[in-house]
Amino acid sequence: MAVTFSSVFARLGRLFDFAISVRGHQTTLRSEYEDTMSNYSDADRDMTKTITNSIERRIDEAGRIVQDLRSDAQATLIEMVDDDTTVEDYDVEKATRELIRQMVAGSSTIDRPSAGYVTLPTDGKGTAGSLNAGDGVFLVSDLMPMQGFAASDSTLFLDYPSIQTETVRASCIRDATSRAVAEGEEIFRVVGQRAVPSLDEEWPKGTGTKGTMTVASPRVDGGRTPGRNVCTNSDFEDFSSNTATGWTYETGVAGTNFYAAGSGYTGSNALKMTGNGLTAHRLTQPLRSTSGSLGQINPDRPYSISVAAKYASVVPGVTLTISVRDSSGVILNNLVTGRAMSMAIASGDFTTSYQIFTATVFSPQSIPKGCEIDVRFSSNLASGSDVFIDDLVIAEMPRIESGGLAYQILGGADRYAVGDEYTAAITNNIGASDGAMAREFERFFRIGSDLGLALPSATSPTISDSLIS
Repeated sequence: MAVTFSSVFARLGRLFDFAISVRGHQTTLRSEYEDTMSNYSDADRDMTKTITNSIERRIDEAGRIVQDLRSDAQATLIEMVDDDTTVEDYDVEKATRELIRQMVAGSSTIDRPSAGYVTLPTDGKGTAGSLNAGDGVFLVSDLMPMQGFAASDSTLFLDYPSIQTETVRASCIRDATSRAVAEGEEIFRVVGQRAVPSLDEEWPKGTGTKGTMTVASPRVDGGRTPGRNVCTNSDFEDFSSNTATGWTYETGVAGTNFYAAGSGYTGSNALKMTGNGLTAHRLTQPLRSTSGSLGQINPDRPYSISVAAKYASVVPGVTLTISVRDSSGVILNNLVTGRAMSMAIASGDFTTSYQIFTATVFSPQSIPKGCEIDVRFSSNLASGSDVFIDDLVIAEMPRIESGGLAYQILGGADRYAVGDEYTAAITNNIGASDGAMAREFERFFRIGSDLGLALPSATSPTISDSLIS
């Protein structure tokens, strides 16, 4: 059997609307109180001390109806799903997972605003504090896991509707002056704005995010956990006869096309690629391998790719692509919207000074054997062009809260110091009739912030927000 979506969403929508009416009533009570008090002078206020002393308590008592509605909404969701397909456990999580599965199978979707549930800062980058000593990058990502569904369903699961409007702040709390902190691996504290209970009339206020993370450093080799660089010798400090240790030159020759630069973005070396108009330079590094890097890509996770790059005097004339590929050379999550594990730097984006290029990507749900880091030019590098790359980092982005943002802090040429900070202004685009079903599912069931789930969505949904009536 299958869940009848028109029935379950109509019933839930009515309960949601009942709660909206209660919250409107709470607002009206405050307005009525203020209007009433305008008829009394300060000297006469003792005549209304009963209502003055109890108004907020009475308003809160009205809000208890919403708690009753949530209990009934939970029972409605669980029982209607269980009646059609007996769920594994009689709880909200299992019922929601089964509902999502059936919605995907039935090509059913709820509404997603045309701008997406979430708007991030430009390029997913936070704003650095004006007094920062360090000059790296603070990245945020709103991409969500595929929840076990096929890559072809990726357009149904883009960003988390549970990510709230707030300003996130990342502050350096420990730097290399601490004996326990290595240079370039400073520790930041990331906080969001104050959260309130989801049934509170003030909701949503913020996520209440609080956590710490370490700067993702190219000096860390073979990482397998969030915030740890999966590459090895990607700071390009170690060479033997112009061959970067741990790397294989697939196209081009050491000492002709590839060189140890002798000076780097942050260290004493970098990789220099010299063009002759005849060679499309390419180098690779196998993962989970003693001959390359012991690092690995974890399935269905957000990742960042970053590198410092420049050219000397002649523009490259071609695009540089850094990616993670399978043993056949296919980019992981290739052709999956916004998730392909690849970053491309166009010739016109290079300058004669180092700059940090970044991309936020997502790993596939199944990681094949034989994956490798691949750095290549799209065609022959222009004759006389010297391109330098340094401090390449590919690392999983830590996610502090279920159903929340993923973050990455990257270092720059100058090291961070205690007190350095970044801010990132996040906007949730859900309106009263634009994504409202997703908002109420989060309010009543917390499927994002507690369970890390989201219902399939589309800008032209099959299940209308108008059912909340």
